[in-house]
Amino acid sequence: MSESGGDLPASGQAWEHAVQRAIHGMITNLTVDGKRVAAVVPESTMVAIAVALRAAEDAEDAAEADAAMAEPGESIPWEQVAAEFGLT
Repeated sequence: MSESGGDLPASGQAWEHAVQRAIHGMITNLTVDGKRVAAVVPESTMVAIAVALRAAEDAEDAAEADAAMAEPGESIPWEQVAAEFGLT
């Protein structure tokens, strides 16, 4: 993961510094009146976050599907579901 590059006031030169820090793997928060308003994050960090989120969502979906399949009761044929929802 990336390390923090610190905070910078959100001015013209700050963007250049923030980009340079991102090139070196650092996250930089941009501030207005001392309050954080945005962050410049290395692309590789964003990809890692997206991959982790997708994996977590896939695991949650799989767990929900397993739980649904384990529910007692009779299965409903797809044809019946499709007909009820006008999908045929």
